[in-house]
Amino acid sequence: MRVTSHANGKDLAKEIAALKTQLEDLAESMNGAGQSIVSRGEEAMEDTLKAARELIAKYGDTAKAIAEDTVSLKNKAADTLVEQTEARPLTTVAAIAGIGFLAGWLCRRQ
Repeated sequence: MRVTSHANGKDLAKEIAALKTQLEDLAESMNGAGQSIVSRGEEAMEDTLKAARELIAKYGDTAKAIAEDTVSLKNKAADTLVEQTEARPLTTVAAIAGIGFLAGWLCRRQ
């Protein structure tokens, strides 16, 4: 009986040594995989930043020009509205009353 337990102890020690070796190999493999993932993530981030910079460079001036044109149109519309209100005050009051009546009628129906 003693011989059997001694043999089992040796087998167990061999299995533990084999598992330890496998665990070390797995740890090395995971370390390499982690570094690979980090490097791929950095590459993807650099590619994204490069694409964003190119997009801004390509369309930045156009967007700024559109924004300036929009401000100009808003100012023209405001000036035109003031001019029309001063030129035709009764028409303006009638239009406002009509819009108010229509809004009230639509809200009342719901």
